[in-house]
Amino acid sequence: MIAIRLARPGDGQALWQTTRALAESHDHLDAFVATPVDFEQALFSPSPLIGALVATWNGELAGTAIWQRSFSSFRGKETMYLEDLSVLPPFRKRGIGRALLREVAKVAVSRNIPGVAWLVMDWNDKARGLYEKIGAEIEPGHCFCRLHGDALKALAA
Repeated sequence: MIAIRLARPGDGQALWQTTRALAESHDHLDAFVATPVDFEQALFSPSPLIGALVATWNGELAGTAIWQRSFSSFRGKETMYLEDLSVLPPFRKRGIGRALLREVAKVAVSRNIPGVAWLVMDWNDKARGLYEKIGAEIEPGHCFCRLHGDALKALAA
């Protein structure tokens, strides 16, 4: 059945594998350049940038949740930004996504973090349905903005 635990040293490969599968399913594989070492360094440096959970199904890697620390200037408190929630295709529709979200919520509550935020693709009806079922607010009219590559360098110049 489902088992979920905090990521530990050596899980960089699992995080890489699930994130790569997510990039592939969203047709963004061309932008995927992370390595397992990148995940290890981000998780286990002296000042970790991210946190992560690993889900298994009968001992087999099934999914992951990766978050980063964030700050709400309106609340004046740290929040969590859920960067990726990924369940590998063979393990979907088994409650793993919901279980990962529940564990993310438990981590937030245990750390006295008042909120968790994330983005969902507007075409991803299955994910939107899950998020609505757990009580998440999906805000209309908000757009994700990204500045990177040549545009980032041009603005910084």
